[in-house]
Amino acid sequence: MPQPSSRETLQEIGHQLEAAGRRGDDARFLQGEEVVSRLADSREMKSLIEQLRFDDTRLAQVAARSYYHANNFLKVVLMGGEGDTWKLRLHVWHPQPEGTVLKMEDVHSHRWDFTTAIVLGTYNAREFSVGPGDEYHHYKYLPVGEGRSFSLVSHGPERLCRVFDATLPTGTVYHLNHRVLHSISKADHGPVMSIVMQGLPVRDSTDVYRTTPAGDEPKSENPVTRPTAEQLGTELEEILSWF
Repeated sequence: MPQPSSRETLQEIGHQLEAAGRRGDDARFLQGEEVVSRLADSREMKSLIEQLRFDDTRLAQVAARSYYHANNFLKVVLMGGEGDTWKLRLHVWHPQPEGTVLKMEDVHSHRWDFTTAIVLGTYNAREFSVGPGDEYHHYKYLPVGEGRSFSLVSHGPERLCRVFDATLPTGTVYHLNHRVLHSISKADHGPVMSIVMQGLPVRDSTDVYRTTPAGDEPKSENPVTRPTAEQLGTELEEILSWF
């Protein structure tokens, strides 16, 4: 069996982020930015994934809090702070056959600010504001948390105007405020992966804007699928093949 390389360990990264958090929000933000920038290096990220792949205990813990997101990617929650003060996670978009229609995420905001780095591939990033533009179905999103579903509560129609549109390559690092309405889509059919450092939640729900209704009822419950430890191990093997 291959062995992980001798780079920084998951445990060391967790200790750095937790220690920074005890010094306050600014320290946590700066440390998070440093961590995601470092992990944008493919060698560092490969080492991190190898460590997780060959640690059965940690793999099971990570699988239990990860899931296949409704916005078409695998969300792997690597670690988090006490009291949900921060999380470090991977977002993984799988390669698709040529000719497949590339899906755009629902437009959404977040409950927390975050810093992210694109580790593999390229994606299209768009930002929006409420104003004259295309019509969407507006929902309040209540998060998954420890459960197996998320809730969408209808708030009627809303028009959005696109205010930013860019194609971001591997190595891009950026920060986004929790209020910014945005969406992501793959720029091509290859694999894409990002590392995300989310900060302290500052509200209980987020806004989601869909081009199609989520259902006929004012509130819908939407199940999510969590990978087993074995399934996550298989996913990580595939991810390692992309480097």
